[in-house]
Amino acid sequence: MDIIYKKILLAVDGSLHSNNAAVQVTDFQQGWNNKVVIFHSIKHHKIPMRSFSNESIPVELYQNIEEISKNAGKQLLDKTEEIFNKAGLSVETRLIEDEEPEVYIRRIVEEENFDLVVLGAKGHHSKIKEILLGTVSKKVAKSAPCDVLLVK
Repeated sequence: MDIIYKKILLAVDGSLHSNNAAVQVTDFQQGWNNKVVIFHSIKHHKIPMRSFSNESIPVELYQNIEEISKNAGKQLLDKTEEIFNKAGLSVETRLIEDEEPEVYIRRIVEEENFDLVVLGAKGHHSKIKEILLGTVSKKVAKSAPCDVLLVK
């Protein structure tokens, strides 16, 4: 039995595994002519605003850091979109600012009826953070209401 996914959600973070996932999805899109939505969440990179509430660190610094994160996220999405454009494929991109990636995935898969979520097996994070918090890919694999492909 052949499984054809009509709507794919691709999470990207700029890691090697994430880039490999993007290449894998281009192959899927060429073979299945499906809709692909690429997203990047900057939420897990944000420093909580409460960290800047004392007088020694100006709020403007927080706003500058947030703007840098947004610009980096947009550049990452543009770079990933270019992989698809070079293959003659079109995609939709989304920069997610206020939701953790695993929370966004669970919500949007149900709201927009995605068949498949694709993401890198490992992203950019420290070993300590992985041990304490787990990885996005592990959380998504456990909780996504559709098929999940983790790419190395």
